[in-house]
Amino acid sequence: MRFVYSILLVLIFTACQKESKIYIPYDGDKIVLNSLIQPDSLIYIRVTQSKEVREYGNLQFPELSNATITLYENGIALPTPQRQVINGYGYYVSAGVAQEGKQYSIGVEYKGLASVSAADSTPARPVIKDARAQRSISRLRFILSDNPAETNYYSIRFFNADSVNGALVINRTDTLRCRLDPGFENNFVDIIGNNYYSEIIVSDERINGKETSFVMQTQKQLTTSHIVLEVRGLTEGAYKYLLATYTQRQDEGNPDVTFDPVNIYSNVQNGYGIVAGVNARVLSFKVE
Repeated sequence: MRFVYSILLVLIFTACQKESKIYIPYDGDKIVLNSLIQPDSLIYIRVTQSKEVREYGNLQFPELSNATITLYENGIALPTPQRQVINGYGYYVSAGVAQEGKQYSIGVEYKGLASVSAADSTPARPVIKDARAQRSISRLRFILSDNPAETNYYSIRFFNADSVNGALVINRTDTLRCRLDPGFENNFVDIIGNNYYSEIIVSDERINGKETSFVMQTQKQLTTSHIVLEVRGLTEGAYKYLLATYTQRQDEGNPDVTFDPVNIYSNVQNGYGIVAGVNARVLSFKVE
């Protein structure tokens, strides 16, 4: 079984620390394979080894730097991805970029561990338009056109940006926390709450085949000159994985503390992790 035990990851107190011993089942060492594949981008493959969590705060999982990687596109072998260190982390990187509507399969072999494999396709890019921001009422709007011929899943994020010397500078670490506006969003009335999030993940169950206006409220007043809207189309696998890790990813510096293990979706055979397709469309617009 695949578990994330966030109590062991984040229970930190500034004045004192109380340690609790909880039994965590462990299935033995396995390969962990992770790759979110974006069309028109190189494929970045992260390969590590799982380990039993015994020490509080010891969360470094060993990288497998000499693994054998195979990569296929629609069943045809591609050049072997080469290992690169990027921002201190090791990745196996493809020779060419991924393409929309293709299926990619990744296999990993490493001495002493069971071989793993996973596959997914790359989805279509979302169709979005008419993005606007209103500073006085901290409201964001845009229109999404859903394709009725298929089931679609979406991830929605907004980033602050400013014009510097005529160039738009996007701060991708500064994600706007927002929520669906309860005064406008009848399509999602049952999932609207009081909390604000840095990412909204939805399926097209309520908007299938429609051109839908999304209206968002921001937690804080808008202060930058521009906003960048990113809507990612997701495959079902990407949707299940991002939804399962939603709480843990909301505040990387201050993750949610829970005493319950969470079952994390994985499509990696004989191991852990995720290989899934995403396809982002980005719009930048001025704040009114």
